[in-house]
Amino acid sequence: MNKVKWILLFTAILLLGFLASALSVVPLLAVITLAVAAAVLFMDYEKATLVVALYTAFEFLLRQVLGKPISQLLSLFGKNAYFDFITAKSSSLAISSYWDELAMLACFGVWFYKWLRHRQEKPLRKTPLDISLILFFGVGLVLLFAAAPNLTIGIEGLRVVIQYMLWFFVVTQLLRSPEGAKRLMNILVLSGFLVALYGVYQFAIAVNVPAHWTDLKEGYVRTRVFSIFTTPNMLAGYLTLLIPIAVGLFMGDKSKPRKVYYAGAAAIMSLCLLFTMARQGWIVFGISLIVYVWFKNKKLLLPALLGVVVLFVFCMFFLPSVSSRILYLLSPDYIASSMKGGRILRWTEALELFGQNFWTGMGLGQYGGSVALSHKLNNSPSLDNYYLKTAVEMGIFGISALLMLIYSIIAWCSRAVAKIQDHAQKDWAIGILAGLVGVILYNITENMLEIPLISSYFWMSAGIVMFLAYGQPVTRDLQQGQVPV
Repeated sequence: MNKVKWILLFTAILLLGFLASALSVVPLLAVITLAVAAAVLFMDYEKATLVVALYTAFEFLLRQVLGKPISQLLSLFGKNAYFDFITAKSSSLAISSYWDELAMLACFGVWFYKWLRHRQEKPLRKTPLDISLILFFGVGLVLLFAAAPNLTIGIEGLRVVIQYMLWFFVVTQLLRSPEGAKRLMNILVLSGFLVALYGVYQFAIAVNVPAHWTDLKEGYVRTRVFSIFTTPNMLAGYLTLLIPIAVGLFMGDKSKPRKVYYAGAAAIMSLCLLFTMARQGWIVFGISLIVYVWFKNKKLLLPALLGVVVLFVFCMFFLPSVSSRILYLLSPDYIASSMKGGRILRWTEALELFGQNFWTGMGLGQYGGSVALSHKLNNSPSLDNYYLKTAVEMGIFGISALLMLIYSIIAWCSRAVAKIQDHAQKDWAIGILAGLVGVILYNITENMLEIPLISSYFWMSAGIVMFLAYGQPVTRDLQQGQVPV
């Protein structure tokens, strides 16, 4: 079927969808919407990758907006912004809880379609990260049956660990052009920009926050922003990944209007990151920028380090909320508080459990993560260390497989940067690598890879780098290092 017929078919289905909507025929509208999506995907299977790029929009709209009246939506803009909103009941449909699983299944269906319909386009692409991912999957499956005291909870724990890694394969298998990769990154930056704008609004109105987000001994902290997330640290992890990507797009683009947009988006996201008052976020973001400079131009490393120091000194002297947060982190009071009921106490207890269950762990979903918390297992706290949580649940074999995977991500993405010849694409890859390093480091003090949105973007971003370096079709332009963007 030629493109004209596809366009006519798509338009006809879309018109039927509008008609069904006008008649309030909701089930028919759902079917027609799916038909439109199928038509688009089969016209160009690369469009399936947009599903993961739009994760922020889908997650927010389907899980939190769908089914709520206007009066509840207006609570987003009050002094209790978002808390009144997320605690209000809604009549959300069942699809709100399962949309990401259904979307992933649909994407793998499109991959199967590509396999059958476009076999000339290398239906199975191999990347250097595949082996490490598959090895981690295998270790997880073995430990599921070897150590899980409850198979149902173990399966849920394994799903939380590996489900979002599968977006990596969706991206590496369904992307077909650098333009498609840039489209995904543009959506990420736009999503981050809008989320950050709302966070800046929260700071402007001094949104009310729970008392336990700050310690009275810290001194003056005006507020902590969290945007559409439930904690400031989640927002900080999200922004830590996306800001370097915006910087990479800025450096790689020649259009002045787009450069202005990327610079503005990066600035707003950086400002929002500052307003989260997340100390870990500030630290890993600074390291991410150093990583970017290291791969971009090592001669600028010293000026970059001096810039970070100058920025730190400025914040310490002119931003009391920032200085109080940092100074408290270095005080004996913080150490005592953390040893009594904070991270240091939880990490110490977790290390003891790791020693007691050294080889195979306590079992997936049993301690320190979202599954253990939801099932109230083993008096489990939120461990706030993804690697230690993995060690407790999966033992030495599981944490070894995870660390090998993390090493492979950094090593192969670094090699990918060196391999990519096109200057713009190299800048994109450097930005992504810097963001990945930020999230990897953030997992030392948080469980960032257990957050579906951040984990999905993390693995999608890694997939983009692998595609740019190892997945593009070999053409004359590519051989000459002149891929059009």
